Amino acid sequence: MSKGYSSAPWLNENAEPAHLPLYLRIRRAIRDRINAGEFTPGASIPSETDLAQSYGTTKLTIRNAIDGLIDEGLLFRVQGKGTFVTHGLRANSASHGPRGFRASQGDMRHRPTVRVLETALRPTGAYYARLFDVSPDSELFQVRRLNCVDDEPFAIENALVPCELFPGIETVDVSLFSLYEFYALRGHAVVRALEELEVCELKPREAQLLRGSVDDPALGIRCVSYDAAGRALEYVTSVAIGKYACYSVSQ
Repeated sequence: MSKGYSSAPWLNENAEPAHLPLYLRIRRAIRDRINAGEFTPGASIPSETDLAQSYGTTKLTIRNAIDGLIDEGLLFRVQGKGTFVTHGLRANSASHGPRGFRASQGDMRHRPTVRVLETALRPTGAYYARLFDVSPDSELFQVRRLNCVDDEPFAIENALVPCELFPGIETVDVSLFSLYEFYALRGHAVVRALEELEVCELKPREAQLLRGSVDDPALGIRCVSYDAAGRALEYVTSVAIGKYACYSVSQ
């Protein structure tokens, strides 16, 4: 038995047939970690270098193990960014409720892209504790994003999501994956979204990102998304200009 196999913490000699090649044993071990929820859907797994060190083997062996999980639809490799867990996300992408930004634009045969401007964890406080029915001492995951359609700026949005309701959400790469899909995977599919619209003024930085002017008419949107039990899942504010200002800008 190889040194790497016996020293690797996630390879169980009693559970894995000894005749299997090492890359298949590692593939099974990574699959088990995904199914156990150790690797969060939408988040990246450790790099091939780190996994090779952890399992006491080579990057080539790790790559062979990962390639099979990509073929199974459990992982997704993004050049220059890493390998991400997709298990469960795409299975939950179909929805009879409100459609997210990517899904709705894809339905119209557009090419949506998302650029993350900022992410942070912030205290929930009394107001959002009441909205989300969570502890005021808990945290919110905050993400500010620039949504584009066919390479044209669509809207700037700022989303707040309760970490107490969605543990691990701060590890999700929201430039690649829909939060609506993540909510559905955690048993809270969005079935209703209430929006309030208002005419607003653009700040200089917003105008720059949207390739407009501070004098352009802009549409502000406040949106709260709910699950079937009526629980609020996220609070989003967004701003759009031009031809896209007539569209709803949910996630």
